[in-house]
Amino acid sequence: MKGKIILFVLFLIGVALGSKGQGLLIETEQFQEKGGWLVDAQFVDQMGSPYLLAHGLGEPVDDAVTQVIFPEKGHYKVWVRTKDWAPFPVGPGKFKVIIDGKPLKPVFGANGEKGWRWYEGGTIHVSKREIEIRLHDLTGFEGRCDAIYFSKDPDVTLPDDCNLDKFRKTALSLSQTPRNEGTYDLVVVGGGVAGICAAIQAARLGVRVALINNRPVLGGNSSSEIRVGTVGDMTQNKYPKLGQIVRLLDNSIAGLGGRNEKEYGDQQKLELVLKEKNISLFSNMHVNRVICEGTRIKSVIALNLNTLEEHSFSARLFSDCTGDGMVGVLAGADYRYGRESKAETGEADAPEKPDSLTMGTSNQWYATNINEFSSFPIEDWMLPFTDDYHFDITHSEWNWETGFGNFHTIRHAEEIRDHNFRAIYGNWAYLKTHKPEQYGTYKLDYLAHNAGKRESNRILGDLILSQQDVVGKKEYPDAVITTTWGIDLHYPDPENSKRFPKQEFVAYAVHPDKLNDVYTFPYRCLYSRNIDNLFMAGRNISVTHIALGTVRVQHCTGMMGEVVGMAASICIKRNCFPRKVYTSYWNEMIRLLE
Repeated sequence: MKGKIILFVLFLIGVALGSKGQGLLIETEQFQEKGGWLVDAQFVDQMGSPYLLAHGLGEPVDDAVTQVIFPEKGHYKVWVRTKDWAPFPVGPGKFKVIIDGKPLKPVFGANGEKGWRWYEGGTIHVSKREIEIRLHDLTGFEGRCDAIYFSKDPDVTLPDDCNLDKFRKTALSLSQTPRNEGTYDLVVVGGGVAGICAAIQAARLGVRVALINNRPVLGGNSSSEIRVGTVGDMTQNKYPKLGQIVRLLDNSIAGLGGRNEKEYGDQQKLELVLKEKNISLFSNMHVNRVICEGTRIKSVIALNLNTLEEHSFSARLFSDCTGDGMVGVLAGADYRYGRESKAETGEADAPEKPDSLTMGTSNQWYATNINEFSSFPIEDWMLPFTDDYHFDITHSEWNWETGFGNFHTIRHAEEIRDHNFRAIYGNWAYLKTHKPEQYGTYKLDYLAHNAGKRESNRILGDLILSQQDVVGKKEYPDAVITTTWGIDLHYPDPENSKRFPKQEFVAYAVHPDKLNDVYTFPYRCLYSRNIDNLFMAGRNISVTHIALGTVRVQHCTGMMGEVVGMAASICIKRNCFPRKVYTSYWNEMIRLLE
């Protein structure tokens, strides 16, 4: 089928719900009308499912509304699964749940407790089977609601641990068996620049590809959701043919945190993928399970973020373009996280002991002068700023980022995003409150709720690129992808560390050779050393923490994807796996490159 795209849409009367015995579970992301609430699906691995987020930049958003059909009339006890995202001491994410026009007594989202959990909402009487439910935001400051549960059994115990997934499947009457989406030559997981390029290049060489993307738009960090324009020079490539696909995705004109959403080219990326008859695109699908046979991946299981159903994808080859390297991790691939020690790598700039430091995660933002005075009060949950420490800016810079080993980039992903919120809102409130003559007519106009990561897991291949390779310009026989970015690493800003110890949100960069350090690195960084049929492309390839600093920008990751697509075509043609491309068929790869 030409330009095949598989999108899953739930057709409902009312809302998707499940009933089991005396209970009724409602998933908020499946509300019929979202109002001003957004579906946030970034943290499924951490908290279990997508949820609704009241992202109003300090102004309450419109109600989310849905109709629910109860299995029977009667009295029901109500629980709401939510989180106080900033309990310092009590956070701002307040909201009410309104059932059939009557608000539940509790105010949710500001309980002073950490973590996602079920909170009691009291008892209601259902006098008619079909009723309306509303989520009513009170602050516009990131109130969040995952699910609502009604039970005739007032003593029911609801899980918040590993049993939550099982509970959800049972309550929603979801199949325990994933839906089979067929068998492909190559399954590419991750729809960022690297994943798009891998899928398109492979498809153009006759490979049947499934491209699985866990977002509604393609592009990853380069999309309008995160807003990092593509960068990196491609004019000095060892193989000039490389980069032909990623050039089609170029949105460098949009820059970092740009105000013109269309310049990020979401639609252009989608159209390029849909034109390829050999690509089947699966959007809003999050891979969270991997099925292996020995040292080979047999299939991946993806959660449909709209329906919470599971789908199975089989293939001979897989490419992990997730950024976090989660396909590899779930498959048992060797991987690293954080910084290696100097004794292990021999790198001059490596620390004496290994640690968990990584580059940070950013959320872009900007304010606009609307020529009308407005206030933005300082609140207790915001990070505190002072006369001698604040930032006189109306838009974000690259160096506003959180992580640095204080938070784990994956396990604490939601906390990292929320810490960025506390810093951004806190500084803005300081400017509006203490410098009204300068900022009084400015309004916070945009703040990305989707976070852009720089670093997390790195899957290890037959060769691990190091600082010595890059600085010494070591020539490898399989040198294929040229980077000119130079080693660019971010560390906590010393003054920011002094003011906010272990809570840094500002970085400084060590980048002495920006756009002036040409190096071509090898193919052997692009496949797993212990999972036979796994490729990688993106910031999760086989490099040390230091070497990641030169290969992580998006023109470079796009070329990685192109190489993976070429290698996949050879694997299919020769009935082999990625390592064999280097050991036995490298001349064929050269012919594709030249």
